[in-house]
Amino acid sequence: MRRSRTATILLYCFFSLIFWSRNSAFAQQPPQANVKERGIELYHKGAFSEAVVALKEAVKKQQGDYDAWYFLAFSLHRVGEIRDARKAIEKARSLRPDFAPVYTAMAFMQLLDNDDKGAVKNAEKAVALDPKNFESFYIAGVALLRQKQAAEALTRAEEALKIKNDYAEALLLKTEALMGMFTQERAKFIGSLDQRGENKSSSDADAEVKRRPYYSLLKPASESLEAYLKLKPERFGQSFWSEQLEAIRFYARWAEGSDKSVAPATRDLRPTILYREKAQYTDAARAAGISGTVALLVVFADDGTIKHIMVTQGLSHGLTERSIEAARKIRLTPAMRDGKPISTIGSLEYTFH
Repeated sequence: MRRSRTATILLYCFFSLIFWSRNSAFAQQPPQANVKERGIELYHKGAFSEAVVALKEAVKKQQGDYDAWYFLAFSLHRVGEIRDARKAIEKARSLRPDFAPVYTAMAFMQLLDNDDKGAVKNAEKAVALDPKNFESFYIAGVALLRQKQAAEALTRAEEALKIKNDYAEALLLKTEALMGMFTQERAKFIGSLDQRGENKSSSDADAEVKRRPYYSLLKPASESLEAYLKLKPERFGQSFWSEQLEAIRFYARWAEGSDKSVAPATRDLRPTILYREKAQYTDAARAAGISGTVALLVVFADDGTIKHIMVTQGLSHGLTERSIEAARKIRLTPAMRDGKPISTIGSLEYTFH
């Protein structure tokens, strides 16, 4: 989950960041030649290559124009000239070293380039200059979550929401951070069983039911995700998140003991998988060199299918979605108790190289 939707989130952050920074800085700048205005207009229209040409001309005419350098940096980044984009944003920072948005912009650019540590560093500089800079809290949170620092990411998301309580992207980050914490705590529990050199038995499962406080993380995760979906009902990816909301709610209810028909999978209560396909690599993921593992918490249902698929660890570029598609195609013989089929909860993993 942590990496599956980050790119979508960042697109919104990108456009709101540009708008916010322009309103914060552009109005404070003295009027410049029309070439700069044309370059900024081209940028907002999505004509990035043309914007680069115009803005390069603008900064050539006036080296001290912050806005021209700022928009040139993002225009360069959008056309793939990453090194020159970094130089342009550094130039903008040198012109306004005490202006928080330029550090936010630097952090955002580093986040897109997977420089997570650099993103956190510059986002924190922005917050130091402007404690109300909610987008910098958000950027730092995304970067920390990528580094598997889920608790710290949750703190940043909550800081952003204190400033702007209807900040949709921070609500989604909060959900992902809580799910990250859930995944980490659950892994610790399973690891404790492995250290004992045994698979989880029925007594272990009973112990998990009694002492699984990490399941309490699912309720606030579902609440923040529900709030996000209400704010962004028509957003790209809404179907995915709606399905995840239902799955999170199911496991939260199950942990409270409301569904006795589903048992934890144990070594003496296991389904037998009859048919399973590999999850297919996407062209986008292959081009980007994405590798890793998608982990899913699922119900091996008593009717021989997979239900309630909840992503506990995701990957970007469509790999999470491909894993879910593959999981839905699984067919199995359910676990049996007292001669009757029973639904059990367990995990599935899909690894991509």
